[in-house]
Amino acid sequence: MILKITLKEIAKLADVSTATVSRVINNSKHVNEDLRKRVLAVLKETNYLPFVAQNMSLQQEQQLIGVICPQYSNTVLDDLIVGINKVCKLYGYDTVIGLTDGTDENEVHYIDLFSNKLDVQGMIFMGNQWGEGHLEFTQKNLTPVVLVGQISSIPSIPSVHVDNITASYEAVTYLLQSGHRQIAMIRGNTGQTVRVDRFKGYEKALSDAGISVNESWVIDSELSIEGGKKAMATILEQDELPTAVFCSTDSLAIGAMTYLTDHGYQVPDDLSVFGFDSIDLSKLIRPRLSTIQYSAVEIGMTATRNLIKLCKGESDEIAPHLNVMHDLVIRESTGQRARKTVS
Repeated sequence: MILKITLKEIAKLADVSTATVSRVINNSKHVNEDLRKRVLAVLKETNYLPFVAQNMSLQQEQQLIGVICPQYSNTVLDDLIVGINKVCKLYGYDTVIGLTDGTDENEVHYIDLFSNKLDVQGMIFMGNQWGEGHLEFTQKNLTPVVLVGQISSIPSIPSVHVDNITASYEAVTYLLQSGHRQIAMIRGNTGQTVRVDRFKGYEKALSDAGISVNESWVIDSELSIEGGKKAMATILEQDELPTAVFCSTDSLAIGAMTYLTDHGYQVPDDLSVFGFDSIDLSKLIRPRLSTIQYSAVEIGMTATRNLIKLCKGESDEIAPHLNVMHDLVIRESTGQRARKTVS
């Protein structure tokens, strides 16, 4: 016989809150194991357990991974999602995606939604400079998290990314070795760790070559082809012009090249252009774009495998910060230092 007992009474007997009892009944992952055992013991004593067992079996039918990212109109993010979904499908998880538009308000909203309402098994954070407060909140709620593109100061939160600083350093060093010493950068949104790190690589390469950054040649813009066009227009308004431009994404680089071509400039004769991400379009435009190549699908797959290991309590098997391989792909958009002065 099942006793007619309320959650409030169960909570009092277990010396916990009613919210904790509710989480245990709903098989939430966000309950301390000692508290879970205490509540289950009371549920068993009160003969409430048959209902709990039935409810748990229903809850376990759906396992969710939450993915929080700044935007979705982005080829790299598309590939990351493809990688995430491949592994989720393999292990029987479904994905739910939250698009934040890069705002703190939306980030907090999705973290709360995923942790407390949808009760996801774990979360993948992509793209933005995630505040330590956000990450600490997920830790307190016992939600496993993996970062893509950012390293956290919280040791228990692993990350998977391309080494953006080193890759950018190598790209700018290649331009320097090609004779360019006046190198601009179209940086993109500085609210994203990826863009900040790519600027650090650019800055370090110039510094190691004894060159100071010309701030008027470092342009922030929307991460789009249109943003690249506008940034290139701003660079060409300067009294002194660079001979090469390093862009933090291929979309920005393609926009820059399009603007140059539309206004009578020759790439790479007048200006060399170097991108980052090796999206499919980088091979189709003319001249073909020099870029940094890596597998965003692999990053998504690796991040998801690591998250599922965390969900299963297998954190010892996870490398805390994992870099995927990258390569410089040199194509026709870069050449030796411009043979004529741009005016």
